[in-house]
Amino acid sequence: MTSTRHQTALHFIQAFETLSVDTFLSLQTPTCQHIFAPASLSVPPKNNAAFAAHIAGIKQLMEGFPVTAKEVIDSQGSNQVVVWATSETRFRDEVKDTGIPEDEWAYKGEYLFVFTMDESGEKIERVLEFLDSKKTKDTLGPLMARARGNKARIEGDKFVSN
Repeated sequence: MTSTRHQTALHFIQAFETLSVDTFLSLQTPTCQHIFAPASLSVPPKNNAAFAAHIAGIKQLMEGFPVTAKEVIDSQGSNQVVVWATSETRFRDEVKDTGIPEDEWAYKGEYLFVFTMDESGEKIERVLEFLDSKKTKDTLGPLMARARGNKARIEGDKFVSN
């Protein structure tokens, strides 16, 4: 039998499947902070509103970002859950182009999440998310930039043709 803490943490990572802002927010306390590490990524901590905007921006480019738990450590003593996970991006077809092979659009990442829970274990007070900084900067960042550029170009073409 898994704890409420454990279940809440897994629900959070499962929300990446559909990038549901509502699901993420329903699992977080009103004062939840999402911190991205390492610091070399220079991503500022995000409160709920900033995290919701972050997810909404990703959802414009991706159908989903499935995250799969490889290992889960549930600590009753610290009221924390640690999840070692992997992911694969599912960019929307309309933001991809043939300049990058299809298999490269399916970026595979690795993460470590540390969830600090409220007393009930039903809500997350703090998320510390460690990303593979080299791969995020060298691979995912350029893919996201290219997808954003393609989206802007497509939207510009639609505006011109109307």
